[in-house]
Amino acid sequence: MPESETEEIDYFPSGWDEKIHDEYYIEWVYQEDQTIFIRLDGTMGEGEYTVSPITGVNTDGEEYVTKPISGLERGEAFDIAASLIYSVNGTIGRVNEESEFTGDIDQ
Repeated sequence: MPESETEEIDYFPSGWDEKIHDEYYIEWVYQEDQTIFIRLDGTMGEGEYTVSPITGVNTDGEEYVTKPISGLERGEAFDIAASLIYSVNGTIGRVNEESEFTGDIDQ
């Protein structure tokens, strides 16, 4: 797993890129489909962080925002972002029938 360059998240799943635009605006992007990403935006100030799971971008460049979570403190925002990154990663793995995510691992 890649090590995060943020102080709040230790690692994120392989197959994702961490794009730090500045300390208040970070995106974790799925490498195989870069229209799937998790955005953390704290540019409005403390207590106003928003985490948005983006599940696609249409031909007009409009993002499919699943449901942004707003009004967060910094630590909460990073906790939610990490949870979303791992849950989206696991869902993609399941849909792609990767053995790591389907319970079909030989033991």
